[in-house]
Amino acid sequence: MPARKSKILETVDLTYPIEDGMLRFPAPWHPDVSLKAMGRIRTVGRRTTCITMGSHTGTHMDAPLHFIEKGKSIDQIPLHSLIGPVTIVDFSSMKENDAVTPALLKKMKLSERVIFKFGWGKRWGDMGFYRNYPYFTADSARHLVERGVKLLCMDTPSPDDSRTKLGSKEDSMIHKLILSNDVIMVEYLANLDMVKDYKGWSIAALPMKFLGSDGSPARVCIYR
Repeated sequence: MPARKSKILETVDLTYPIEDGMLRFPAPWHPDVSLKAMGRIRTVGRRTTCITMGSHTGTHMDAPLHFIEKGKSIDQIPLHSLIGPVTIVDFSSMKENDAVTPALLKKMKLSERVIFKFGWGKRWGDMGFYRNYPYFTADSARHLVERGVKLLCMDTPSPDDSRTKLGSKEDSMIHKLILSNDVIMVEYLANLDMVKDYKGWSIAALPMKFLGSDGSPARVCIYR
């Protein structure tokens, strides 16, 4: 009997590479990303690297603990919520500082896992990435929670309005609303410009299993 051929999956990698000196959030408590050699094959017979980075470096996942004092840490997130069918919403026609409102969402079919494509990946590479991106209103965030969304992914650096002052009362209100409802977030998705057909995809979003951590860089792909 001839061997049965295995199906080759179509995959798109939605992850930015981690590299020395890469772009990172402009806050003083975020370390610069560093990849430095520890060992070399010619000297110790193997190559090893010392990696220094924050838990929210590049394409990464936010656990509830990021903003919620007693929220789940990254190692406590159930894997079944991070793997499976995903809805891809194309909002790439939105302009700078446009808001996602419930009116834009209410007629859409949404699965438990949703990717929002804003076309923001074209800004990756300089600090403009962190300014003026589209954002979610509090009502739209509540709408997603009420619709049963468990994994919320986006190609922007945040669901919050970038014009909100860091440390103010309004700082990261959408983060807090989403994470307090045990909805997991993935930010900084890459390569969504490669996705033109939005039907039939599943997602795999896998963070490092750092015990007690508020977040982690993640390898994220969609496949079908």
